[in-house]
Amino acid sequence: MAFRRRTFLLSLVFLGLAGVSLTAQAQAVLHGRVTDDTGAPLPNANVYVHETAQGAATDEDGRYRLASLPAGTYTVAVSAIGFQTVDKRLALEKGETRTWNVSMTTDVMRQEEVVVTGTMRETHVKESPVKVDVVGSERLQKGKTSSNFMDLIGSVGGLTTQLNCGVCGTNAIRVNGVEGANTAVLVDGMPIMGPLASVYGLNGISPSIIDQVEVIKGPQSTLYGTQALGGVVNVLTKNPANTPTFSADAYAKSTREGSVTLAASPQKGRFEGFVSGTAVRMENAFDDNGDGFSDAPRQSRLSLFGKGTLSGKDGEPRASAGLKLYGENRTGGPPNFTDDLRGSDEIYGESIYTRRAELMAEAWPSGVDRRLRLSGALTYHDQDSYYGTEHYVGTQKIAFGQATWSQEVAEPLQVLTGVSTRYDVYNDNTPATTTAERRFIPGVFGQGEYTVGALTMLGGLRFDHHGEHGIVTAPRVSAKYSPTEATTMRTSAGTGFRVVNVFTEDHAALTGSREVVFEDDLAPERSRSVTASVEHIFPLGAAPLTLSIDGFYTRFSNKIIPNYDRSPNLIVYKNLDGFSVTRGFSVALNQNFTAVPLAYNTSVTVTDVYTQERGDRRSVTYAPDFTGSVGATYAFRSIGTEVEYAGRLTGPKRMPDYYVERFGRDRWSPTHTTHDLKVTTEFLDVNGPTGMGVEAYVSVENLLDYTQGSPLVDASAPFDRDDNGKPFDTIYTWGPIVGRTVSVGMRVNVR
Repeated sequence: MAFRRRTFLLSLVFLGLAGVSLTAQAQAVLHGRVTDDTGAPLPNANVYVHETAQGAATDEDGRYRLASLPAGTYTVAVSAIGFQTVDKRLALEKGETRTWNVSMTTDVMRQEEVVVTGTMRETHVKESPVKVDVVGSERLQKGKTSSNFMDLIGSVGGLTTQLNCGVCGTNAIRVNGVEGANTAVLVDGMPIMGPLASVYGLNGISPSIIDQVEVIKGPQSTLYGTQALGGVVNVLTKNPANTPTFSADAYAKSTREGSVTLAASPQKGRFEGFVSGTAVRMENAFDDNGDGFSDAPRQSRLSLFGKGTLSGKDGEPRASAGLKLYGENRTGGPPNFTDDLRGSDEIYGESIYTRRAELMAEAWPSGVDRRLRLSGALTYHDQDSYYGTEHYVGTQKIAFGQATWSQEVAEPLQVLTGVSTRYDVYNDNTPATTTAERRFIPGVFGQGEYTVGALTMLGGLRFDHHGEHGIVTAPRVSAKYSPTEATTMRTSAGTGFRVVNVFTEDHAALTGSREVVFEDDLAPERSRSVTASVEHIFPLGAAPLTLSIDGFYTRFSNKIIPNYDRSPNLIVYKNLDGFSVTRGFSVALNQNFTAVPLAYNTSVTVTDVYTQERGDRRSVTYAPDFTGSVGATYAFRSIGTEVEYAGRLTGPKRMPDYYVERFGRDRWSPTHTTHDLKVTTEFLDVNGPTGMGVEAYVSVENLLDYTQGSPLVDASAPFDRDDNGKPFDTIYTWGPIVGRTVSVGMRVNVR
């Protein structure tokens, strides 16, 4: 109850701040709609004012809004993937509200116009020497209905979500087969999702607050420090200047899950705000696989988010602040298990209470040129859990601060330097943590980007100081070569470093009935990585096809891999006396037809993930041999209906030997696919005379009703012992557990 009271009070405070009147001169407002040459709206087109560096991306209806522009004459540019850029000089008067609608013409050579932050400074995807995959919010939710970020990120090529517990449903993100703990998850470029948050906190990122997701595969420790060995997933939240005045979204699922999201965008003078709240409830227990345990955990969660931006007198961005609150109660176990039975030694259940708060802020004191950027974040994460009779209480507090300076030294040379500091306090009630762990990690980094003709070179170096490990360096080099407008080649190499906390990263250390054993003091993991990619655009008339081929190789030393096979009642953790390798390649196709309203994307990733110790080579458990994804959208414009399809292919995964030898389970999981379908119909156009848009949608997920069966081992006797210990376990997980699900929802936007 105390958490609920604090959440309510903080929400009132933030809503009050959003309505504060800021004294400022009357500004001009520029708004409108961007469409293609057939009149269809263009989402994620970029509208940019050169003189003020102010910009916005269009929403799913092609709408944009630029507020707080001083009177004056500006050059405004509109760019979008596959279209010719539109530039226009506009004279705006004091207090004027100007409507400027833009119709864009197809240009098959312009496939990379999305502004990204992969190198910690704004650039375009095509110009970045580092390969960045940008996924807009509408593509992220293609074919699916969910209020959970983790349900959606698996649709991105090369990314998979690994289910780590068949009872409570915890999961993690793998990039190109690399374990989830090696992926740095950022929010607005800040590393605030600590190891404890990776267990359940990622579920609290509501898709309603996401503008786009940037995925950077390969070594990124030079800019983002520890945890970025395998790659970076950067979640960019919505810009308040480009959100509807009011929006509402609600859905219900056949599993009896319900969700309601409400959002508003208050504006006053040079202040613009965005406030959003999502409530989810699923208290239905069902056991279709007949193992005596509910196939999905029951859960209730509330996520509140608020963001405000302040513009300077010339309309340039000067400051931004965001606050996010998240609370969740999650319960898994037999259908008759409730939270009143937490810790019971008669009915095995798992009950997790998660409470999380995040405060983020950034500022650009240098004004219009935005060369100096200051950013910081405070996070608090609390988890109170029971896994059977095992009680786990963990807290993590993170304070992060960073300053970067970007400077064009000469016309071909761009330099970025920065300093950062991270203070991390972690404590739990496990035997491994007798006192709170405190880590103060200051760092300094820099990189230079040099362009000559079609070649761009980037080099960077980072120094971090870890109290127990001293100074750690993380260098990287990257290169981009574009011999023609249609072809881009990139390569990168770098190193990584990561301090491991087992109890926050490996859920198997808590769930089930195994005892945890550490053979030695665990040394930090280190990595060396190389990536390479080639992209080529085939014009194909008015239907440009983009082909991308990527290769990757990462070698880990001091790799920490849990051994489940030494004894059935133990998990043994130690540094690998050898090395671990993740290598492979991916191929992706992306095509947008203009003659017909059809677009699709597809990719396949092949991986070889193994360890080698004293001459013994073994495939790493739970790493799929290959994955694939396909997404397609077709619009019936005459009736305002859009049909989306998303499919996922997952190859075999090696399962732990213990399950094979003791219980006769398969050593390798089967290759399988899942399929999702979503139909959205527009009843009212938000750009019509009423200023209101109304959409209804229906989705069917796991269309073919494919499930793996029970993910549990010896589910009939979770507390029984035999001569070998307690065999019960919850992590024989490799595929879907919940079958076909139907969702029905409605969305309302008010201009």
